[in-house]
Amino acid sequence: MKNTLWTVKDLAKFLDKPTSWVYENHAREKVPSYRIGQQLRFRPHEIEQWLHEHRRLQVPRREGH
Repeated sequence: MKNTLWTVKDLAKFLDKPTSWVYENHAREKVPSYRIGQQLRFRPHEIEQWLHEHRRLQVPRREGH
C-alpha cells in the first residue's frame, strides 16, 4: 500500500489555491491534515473524500421565476 503524503504546496497546487488558503483552512480545522513535527501533511484519499463531502451542487434556475 502506498502511503503518499502531500505537502502544503502539493495540496495548494491540487486545489488551485494559494498556500495561505491551505494554512488558513488548516487552522480552522476545515481540511483533514496531519502535523509531523513542524510540517503539515495531507493524505490524498482523505482530501478526495473531504471534497466529495463538501461539494456544493448547483441547481439550475428555472426561467421566468
